[in-house]
Amino acid sequence: MKNLGNIGYCGVDCAACPDITGGVCPGCRKSTWPDGDACPPVACCQGKGIDVCGRCPDFPCKMMAEFYEESEGHRKALERMRRLRREERI
Repeated sequence: MKNLGNIGYCGVDCAACPDITGGVCPGCRKSTWPDGDACPPVACCQGKGIDVCGRCPDFPCKMMAEFYEESEGHRKALERMRRLRREERI
């Protein structure tokens, strides 16, 4: 994957994440999560061995279509993933 900056598994821009504290992302990409506590896109991507949702051949699957409808930030993430796929950056 080309450098996408601080983009989470789902395509959310980490700079826009409300959980950032002092400019440091708590990290959906951290190496361990409590059992069953990973965000669904994180668990799915890790399970499939891919680094972003947009690389999945099933993108956007039903789960992610629902996720991307949850908020404006998630809708922006969907558009970001679609744009990156069109530009062949992922």
